Amino acid sequence: MAVSYEKSPQYYRASAHYSLSLFIVVVVLLTMASVTALQPLRNYIRQNIGNLRSTPCLLISSSSPPPSVSTSVAGTKNPSSLATDEKQQKQLKQQLKVQQQQHDPKTYAFVQKNIQSIQLEFNMRTVPCTISSAFPTTESVNEAVSLAKRAGLKEGQFGSGDGLIIGIGSGAAIDLAKATADSLFGNISSYQGDGNDQHEGGSLVLAPSTLGGFMAACSNTPSQLLDTKEEMILPHLPSPWLTASGGCCRQGTVVTMEQNFMSLPPLYSPLQPPKRSESFPAPSMAHYAAASLSILLDTARVLDESNTQQAIGPTLLEDIKAVASSCAAVLQLAAEEANEINNNVETGDVHAIAAQEHLLNAIYRLSAVVDQSSQFAQGPTIPQRLANALLPAYFPSCHLVTYLACILPALCEALAAQPASTSEDRVSVVEELTKSIFSCISDGEKTGGRVQIASLLSWASQITIETAIPTMASLAYGTPDTKTLTGSLDSYDALMANMTGTNAAIRASADDFAIMEDVLHRSLNR
Repeated sequence: MAVSYEKSPQYYRASAHYSLSLFIVVVVLLTMASVTALQPLRNYIRQNIGNLRSTPCLLISSSSPPPSVSTSVAGTKNPSSLATDEKQQKQLKQQLKVQQQQHDPKTYAFVQKNIQSIQLEFNMRTVPCTISSAFPTTESVNEAVSLAKRAGLKEGQFGSGDGLIIGIGSGAAIDLAKATADSLFGNISSYQGDGNDQHEGGSLVLAPSTLGGFMAACSNTPSQLLDTKEEMILPHLPSPWLTASGGCCRQGTVVTMEQNFMSLPPLYSPLQPPKRSESFPAPSMAHYAAASLSILLDTARVLDESNTQQAIGPTLLEDIKAVASSCAAVLQLAAEEANEINNNVETGDVHAIAAQEHLLNAIYRLSAVVDQSSQFAQGPTIPQRLANALLPAYFPSCHLVTYLACILPALCEALAAQPASTSEDRVSVVEELTKSIFSCISDGEKTGGRVQIASLLSWASQITIETAIPTMASLAYGTPDTKTLTGSLDSYDALMANMTGTNAAIRASADDFAIMEDVLHRSLNR
């Protein structure tokens, strides 16, 4: 029996495809996600088939095949036949290449191949559940939980549940699988455990097929659900998320990836604002890098302002610096590719291949940074709060990652206007992050001594232009005024307060809310 959740118009989740040089498996344990093996989903099932075959399984997957690649960008199968200008020919060919990369049929084949293997090759007791919308909703989670119970999965909290949930495909499928497992099994614990990684109870296996799915799978935070009534994105917070203290972690989760059925998003996509009825193109690798840097920068701000630098271990600081360097490397490579495209220089996929490793490393380590930082400050970062509160209603044609990416310059500008929050003898996480970026881009003049956030602002403003990251104002549907948008931020904060109750750490503080409004105003005025 299959339950299909139809697509909600214009709410598009950022999901792009990519290829891997290795099979990656991430196992989420008590402290953070960690790479423990290199094997695809079928290998994992084959090794554990004795236990898995006797376990009832809910199989959640993304359902819709990718649209066929249109050649209408040039009106013909040969774009060069319509244009005599060499630069125009180059642009048309680039558009067609971007379409082909964004709609690679290998990702759909990946989902189908794994479903067939699970059901036919391994003869597992599965009940399928498919999702084609950009975000899961509360209704879709409730239906999936109900379906799981009818399939024989046992509900229970803290290890008393039983069964297996497998999520395959897009970020929406991954988030739905995570939310269903959280509701059904409640395998959430605080970081204040004894370090024992043994797990009992229901299990969750994730096999993302897109870059957005990989981000969702690596993330140890609650799943994000679309509230169609409020037109906001809200976290799925069953009781274990609210009762665990000192940061939470999802237990009993395995994430797998397979090389041959992944495809790479374009490193750089020329900025071409769509018509009013169309959606913005799927995000490029440059967008993912800028979005990751936005989240990382605000996380660094929170660590500085929380006055807990003495508790920040060297591993966390090194992860922050590594993510910053990797994101900067991707953006610099995208800028180089953009320059070569504009100058009609053929380079093949040299830059994209080099950027791939940096981006995967950044996404993976960013999840570890957010997990560790949640011990000091829980809840979404400012860029994530802005997206959750405003994206569905006011930026419905925009991808989540593109929206997060466009916030980067304004966030740098807002931080540059803030007074320094650390003394001379205390390490500044924001400053260390900035040093890592300038060290990566070989700007020797700025890597010695203290680095000013103003230098980062100048770089971020220029690099987002060079890599075709749009401004927030250009992404808006119509022209919403700042008063209306600020009112939506107030409503979002009130909803979070109502959802979290006494767990105030998940909500934005007064200072954070003021910075969030400042970042919004600066973003709209850029």
